[in-house]
Amino acid sequence: MQLEKNEDAGRDELDLCRKEIDAIDTQLLSLLAERLDAAAAIGRIKNNMGLPVFDPVREKAILDRMAAKGHSRLTPDAIRDIFTRIISVGRAVQGPVNVGFLGPEATFSHQAAISIFGNSARFFPSRTFEGVFGSVEKGHCHHGVIPVENSLEGSVAGVWDLFDKFYLKICGEYYHRIRLSLMGRSLELNAIRKLYSHPMPLAQCRSWLKSHLPNVTLEPVESTALAGKMAAGDPNSAALGSCLLAETLGLKLLREDIEDEPHNVTRFLVVGNGEPQPTGKDKTTLMFFLGHRPGALAGMLSTLAQREINVCRIESRPMPMRSWEYLFFVDLEGHRNDPALADAMVEMKTLCVFMKWLGSYPSAGVS
Repeated sequence: MQLEKNEDAGRDELDLCRKEIDAIDTQLLSLLAERLDAAAAIGRIKNNMGLPVFDPVREKAILDRMAAKGHSRLTPDAIRDIFTRIISVGRAVQGPVNVGFLGPEATFSHQAAISIFGNSARFFPSRTFEGVFGSVEKGHCHHGVIPVENSLEGSVAGVWDLFDKFYLKICGEYYHRIRLSLMGRSLELNAIRKLYSHPMPLAQCRSWLKSHLPNVTLEPVESTALAGKMAAGDPNSAALGSCLLAETLGLKLLREDIEDEPHNVTRFLVVGNGEPQPTGKDKTTLMFFLGHRPGALAGMLSTLAQREINVCRIESRPMPMRSWEYLFFVDLEGHRNDPALADAMVEMKTLCVFMKWLGSYPSAGVS
């Protein structure tokens, strides 16, 4: 009898809590509707002013402000995730945002694009990096999302060269933590005979695979998306890729986060035609070509050092059609409208054969 009373009391308490949640959900829905009305009004103003729908500076400010408010039950990462989705829906009522990425779907580039723009954007895969740049330059897409370097593997081959060929600007950056999962049709590891993936994930999980799947045949393929499709067609095979890949193909997650090095981060750039305004925490990327003279590069770097401008990254790439000559790509702290950097860029132009500004954009933190 006492047990039945306790169960009745528990059900009553559960019903009361659920009714409270239902009431809160109704309030949230009403507030979200109000927010969308305000976003739609902003969209009309942007349209009249000729401004783009995507505003990385404003969106970053919202995410930073809300994440800083923190709550004992809501981590900053959870707050960012929630408001990224809310912002994405608000952006959608202002107008469609088409985003190009290196396909196929469910790759890490696709996952990064969703993390930046939210699920309400429209995503268009391209087979090549050049295809992504071309889709934006031709106006088929408003923005493109491009991986440029990995914390373990270094620069992504061929991407920086495209900034010499196309006239797009960098308007944002995003650091995406690469989390690798094992997936397949069966939940049993001992049922796996073949493992498919891109060569890079296979290399990044080498120790785990040697320890847990020592007798499995490793099959390198051109993408994690193709690996997932191969695994979906064979109950005795598996694939390495993202959780998004497993969700997209209906595969079961056997193990998550099996990469040997947890600090595996890829830097993505958002390319487009806009120029974000200064935020106080920005980066500027330049491309330049120096003549063959002693101290040429040292002179460029000295110009920056004299003004206490930090060089975040510098890389050289072979110059197309000119053997043994190189283009330099440099990331600097600051916005080109900052007085010190603007002054430095004027002097730098006099020290090189040519210099091209590739964009000034909000600096992103490593996620």
